[in-house]
Amino acid sequence: ASAGTCPLVITRTYTVTDACNNTSVNIVHTINVDDTTAPAVTGTITATTVEGCGASDAPAAETTVAGLEGLGLSIADACTADGDLTVASSDASTGTCPVVVTRTYTVTDDCNNTSVNIEQIINVDDDTAPAVTGTITATTVEGCDATAAPAAETTVEGLEGLTGDLLIADACTADGSLTVASSDASAGTCPLVITRTYTVTDACNNTSV
Repeated sequence: ASAGTCPLVITRTYTVTDACNNTSVNIVHTINVDDTTAPAVTGTITATTVEGCGASDAPAAETTVAGLEGLGLSIADACTADGDLTVASSDASTGTCPVVVTRTYTVTDDCNNTSVNIEQIINVDDDTAPAVTGTITATTVEGCDATAAPAAETTVEGLEGLTGDLLIADACTADGSLTVASSDASAGTCPLVITRTYTVTDACNNTSV
């Protein structure tokens, strides 16, 4: 007779009978059948890199054995079918450019045996330069040489305030945190033509010109 799980308790009852049909009292043998072996996990998950600004841009964690095996692992349990294994995960993040997300998975069977931790490394990196649209209208000022040119702008707000239709935006870095740099090159006379080149750089060192 069987009852329970983890362990399964088998109560085996013996009787001994002689040639004249005399029977001994019941002899009971209790057998505990228990699964104490964690799911077997082989292989590793290859590190991946995704475009994004932070840990929230990492892909969603897998929640099934089939999903984990799709990442390159092989998982099997002696007593619990793959579809009944429980998959859990937790994330820890470090660094910037990239943000390194270390995702730790565990796989647990019906008897609460849990596999050793399975790690997945996800690099979330911003590789996209600030988006710049529009142009700055050419201007003419009174003067004798390059020193008469107006001072260069040093902020995104200042650049967008110049005549023209310039718009600047970055997916991950706020406008106030974008770095603006410039250089001047001069040629000719009457007029002296100053070509001012601006670069806008985000927090991950992606630069637009």
